[in-house]
Amino acid sequence: MAFKFLLHLQSAITQWLLCLLLAGAAVFAYQTKPWLAFWLLPEPMTQTQLNQAIDFETRNPEAAQVLHAYLGIRSLIAEEKALLAQHAEWDEQERDEGWAEATEYLLAHLAVTTTNNELRIIASECRNTLCQVKLMAPTPLTKEFTAKILQYAKVLKAGELEYADLETLQGAVWLKLKANKSYKFDEATTKKLWPEERKQWEQELKTWYTK
Repeated sequence: MAFKFLLHLQSAITQWLLCLLLAGAAVFAYQTKPWLAFWLLPEPMTQTQLNQAIDFETRNPEAAQVLHAYLGIRSLIAEEKALLAQHAEWDEQERDEGWAEATEYLLAHLAVTTTNNELRIIASECRNTLCQVKLMAPTPLTKEFTAKILQYAKVLKAGELEYADLETLQGAVWLKLKANKSYKFDEATTKKLWPEERKQWEQELKTWYTK
């Protein structure tokens, strides 16, 4: 037992050392040759992109500042993509309170007006980019009732709510929807993904490309 614990501890220490080494290498690469750090990002450059970056820096030594800006933005974009993937599922999402409350009202209102009050909502909930609506439904589903759900979903699409899935239950269905909106992160994450430097980096790139 003690031997297994020791092996686990050594493995954990090794992993931490590797993480620290990787972080140190990324900082060193960023400060010396910006394109080197691309290899250490979540989305590494292809060989073609790497060759282009090296060639660009060789031909434009004064553009190192632009490469630093590009590197910084690319790193933040990669981090944002990873966070979005992590929060893509219903159980992982926080609630965007303002949008969720307004959308839940819209869901209830359209259920009445779209189908002449023939769709009865048992429950509805929205989070950040996802919504779920529980509707009373016959078991098994009839073609006529399915057509009403599709009509409802079609109207919701105009309000930027895309149909995602339909789960049948005993006497009800779960209509699952996804919103065509940007994911709203908490204040701390937003500041991390959009620091003050990002505006400067974007301006540097814009200035360079419009020369």
